[in-house]
Amino acid sequence: MAQDRYPDVQMMFAPEVPERWRLFAELREDVLLDYGYNTARAYWADLQDLFEWAVDRDKDVLALTEADLGQYVALLRRRHYSESTIRRRLTALRKLYQAMSLRTGDVNVSAARVVIRKRKA
Repeated sequence: MAQDRYPDVQMMFAPEVPERWRLFAELREDVLLDYGYNTARAYWADLQDLFEWAVDRDKDVLALTEADLGQYVALLRRRHYSESTIRRRLTALRKLYQAMSLRTGDVNVSAARVVIRKRKA
């Protein structure tokens, strides 16, 4: 009787989430645990924006190149974001790469270099 009421063929299921997206979400949560509410909320939004930017361009957010990050920063400047906002976004990204390095031992060295360089600029 339950099958008549809720047939499997008519149920909508969420699509399978790629493993790299799942890893990104877990790393983001690891990063945010160390911060207060307002900082965590800002970092979450910053990392989500970067994630959506990367997905829209069919790029792996955890394997961005130096050129990719340069394009992202250029986009932020075209949007007239303040330099302090851009620095905060790069800081959030740097924290994500640090969490990835601690968890997996894998870090995108090229991208991490551009994050550090932009931070000093």
